[in-house]
Amino acid sequence: MFFLRAIVSVVLATAFLVMTDVVLDVDGKITPQPLPRSSNFTGFPRSFTLPALKTWFQSCREGIKPWGLFISTSHYKVPPTIPRLLKRAVNNLSYFQGNYLVITIILMAYCLLTSPLLLLAVAASAVACYMLSTRNNEKKLIISGKEVSLNQQYAAVGICSLPLYYWAGVGQAVFWVIGASCFVISLHAGLFNIDEVISQEDQLELLVQQI
Repeated sequence: MFFLRAIVSVVLATAFLVMTDVVLDVDGKITPQPLPRSSNFTGFPRSFTLPALKTWFQSCREGIKPWGLFISTSHYKVPPTIPRLLKRAVNNLSYFQGNYLVITIILMAYCLLTSPLLLLAVAASAVACYMLSTRNNEKKLIISGKEVSLNQQYAAVGICSLPLYYWAGVGQAVFWVIGASCFVISLHAGLFNIDEVISQEDQLELLVQQI
């Protein structure tokens, strides 16, 4: 999600060294041997295209860690130094990425439930998109001899919904969700001592995936 990636860009203040092994062939050439990457950790999306975001959301869903571990107060410790705080925060953002995404979604749902007008605006847009999707499966939309793709129809719904969202106070809701998510995630990422949970090999894998 964009919010999580924005948090990483703020807390990522240290450089990381990528360690690789080398294998010598009989012809004297040196071939780098990449470190194996496990499916336990998910990387941040490299682009914001729809397929990339779908793949990232699926990876986050599969990588959600046990909530008992996530909220375990026995692992909460104040970091001794600022560099240690930054390193811990970056590792936590990668390791608990799925959990942080769930927290953000929960905060978004809470914001919608406490804003009836905004909830109605989102529902209206969702119904419009559903009707367009159903119609597109039955018959393609042709305007002036050119086919209008479903993504273009969704974009038109979004543009037409902007006045409705503005009237419902979407800007205030978005800033509230961003602020609340940043506060909760930063607090957990800075205090949770992940070194007691994962091994040194797993920490190295996190560093490689973050680069």
